[in-house]
Amino acid sequence: MTSEPKSRPCQRCGRMIPVGRIEVLPETRLCVECSKAVGGEFDLAIVPENLAKVGSLKKNYGSFAVQRTRRPMPPRQE
Repeated sequence: MTSEPKSRPCQRCGRMIPVGRIEVLPETRLCVECSKAVGGEFDLAIVPENLAKVGSLKKNYGSFAVQRTRRPMPPRQE
């Protein structure tokens, strides 16, 4: 039995985040309007994983890893 996600306030403007957004993005801190205004909550970096032997100058890239870091949230300017 799972509990329904509850709406919570946006950390930038204080308005309530819709339950539908919280269902899709459980870790979200921003409402849709604030997320659009700051360009999203996360900075993404694509990093190739090198599969070459240690010390080898040969670059054997296998796959790519995505690194997510949270952006700082400046308060909303009125």
